[in-house]
Amino acid sequence: MMERRKIQIAKGSLEPTRRILWLSALEKLQEAKFGLEQMTEATDRIVFEEGWTRSVDSIAEFWVKFYSEGKGLSTKFPPWVAPIEKKWRKDPLLSYLYQARHQSQHGKTPLGWEEGVYELAPDFNGHIRGLTIFEDGTYIIDATPAPGSIVEAVIRFQGGDAFLPKIFNAREKKEYEPPASHLNIQHTKITPVDAVKLAISYYSLVLDSAIKKFRGDNKFY
Repeated sequence: MMERRKIQIAKGSLEPTRRILWLSALEKLQEAKFGLEQMTEATDRIVFEEGWTRSVDSIAEFWVKFYSEGKGLSTKFPPWVAPIEKKWRKDPLLSYLYQARHQSQHGKTPLGWEEGVYELAPDFNGHIRGLTIFEDGTYIIDATPAPGSIVEAVIRFQGGDAFLPKIFNAREKKEYEPPASHLNIQHTKITPVDAVKLAISYYSLVLDSAIKKFRGDNKFY
């Protein structure tokens, strides 16, 4: 009986491999998640803004990769995806992120910051005789706690939260308001972190639906 054997790969040749459907689009969603993680773990504004920029860029690039591969995969894809594209372009949150990406491409950071608050000797009970604050963020405080009090007199900074500002598109001469709804659901407040989470969730569902529908048309991977 003849033995079934596997074709050998010549030395120096690259072995052909099966690609995951929409792998490049999936990678962009993963990059957006990395940006989100950077935002949630940030300890200063620069790191937070870098994560925000990374997220909005990756979300926009996801759609480019997703649409491009789908169009080449099947002639059925463009009519299938058309209502989805129409939906996200009209969605206040998703269209806002699209505009935020435009701002990012022009070197701007579409992000605002609330004013921070300094707290002088929170929970301190005693007498403060003098205070000197230096430009480097250090200070000297002359304070004596009341008898029996153990709380030390300190200065604490409560940083302002990031918020979504209005975005002006100079080419369209149109102003985009911060989103207050997504998929016809009203939100009391949508933070930058919320916006990225909601977008990643939405596009992940779109990608899953596409894979389930067009897996049978995947002839080249």
